Amino acid sequence: MDSNVEITKAGAEASSLKTARLFDDPSALNGSASPARDLRILAVDDEKRILQAFSLMLGDAGYNLKTAANGDDALRMIKEGPFDMVFLDQFIGKDRGLDLMEKMKASDPRLYYVIVTANGSTDLAVDALKRGASDFITKPFFMADLVRTIEFVSRKRELDNQKKELMNTLETKVRERTQELENMHFDVLATLAQALEARDTGTSGHCKRVAHYAALIAGRLDLDSEQKRRLHIGALLHDVGKIGITDFILLKPGKLDSVEWTDLKSHPAKGVEILKSLKYIEPALPCILHHHENFDGTGYPAGLKESAIPLIARIVSVADAWDVMRSDRPYRKALSRDEAQQELRTFAGTQFDPEIVEVFLSVSQGL
Repeated sequence: MDSNVEITKAGAEASSLKTARLFDDPSALNGSASPARDLRILAVDDEKRILQAFSLMLGDAGYNLKTAANGDDALRMIKEGPFDMVFLDQFIGKDRGLDLMEKMKASDPRLYYVIVTANGSTDLAVDALKRGASDFITKPFFMADLVRTIEFVSRKRELDNQKKELMNTLETKVRERTQELENMHFDVLATLAQALEARDTGTSGHCKRVAHYAALIAGRLDLDSEQKRRLHIGALLHDVGKIGITDFILLKPGKLDSVEWTDLKSHPAKGVEILKSLKYIEPALPCILHHHENFDGTGYPAGLKESAIPLIARIVSVADAWDVMRSDRPYRKALSRDEAQQELRTFAGTQFDPEIVEVFLSVSQGL
């Protein structure tokens, strides 16, 4: 603490602090309501007489003030809080005020700071403002200096709160509008998938049913809301890549030759290519790309196995296979419920994740 610091009218002349001649604004001590009066203020200084001066100037004037004589006490009080602003001396024992400010910010990022210094240099002021202080005052200071600073911080705090409220309102509106646009895009894509199904009466409603079965599995696996959202999108759009596959292949009643089979197996990658520019669908793309992977690594397109296959893709794999087995196809009639259940059991551990098969079988009795 600088020994030449003078706090005007402290000590024996404390009573005269309440006279108008010490104030640039004589109304500073009147009884009128002010948002600044509600601020919870902490003054930190290692000199007792300075803290006494703060108490005489602000405490007696009705401000909500507490004091701390060292950095440790100040940090403890900040944690116990709450406070709105802090007067910090430039040097507090072994601590620098700006360094102590950084520690306080880590404890409560909402605080506003005023650096108190005997050195009124421009460099110090710039450094203090750069590091997050709202203002600084030089010693010796008068009551009017403190009042002006508190009023300034109060206005700054109010403006910052208004800015936050405005930004929150704008962000809410942007989110709402973004959601509207996403819903529109999704509806268009879902309509495309349904139009694809309409080409083949045997697959009409397939994607919606797959999404329904996948949701039943997700409910038993306790997936969180974001995983369920990705699963729902992936299930509804898992076959959208078949838009790029010819009707000759999709509706062929007989066995596909090797070239046709290769073309059909490209539909997951084609689906990703169609959807990859839509950011809100991006988290669901692994489901669309990998829903034909096999649990033992013999599937396509990447030959992934077991846990390397995304969970939502493993779920859609079972849901998709169930609906395919339970529907009439160009090359065969639908399987009965018992037959389809037996197929899942037979291929659990090779084509399908056995845990997901078990979960699905437990909810498939009425399907």
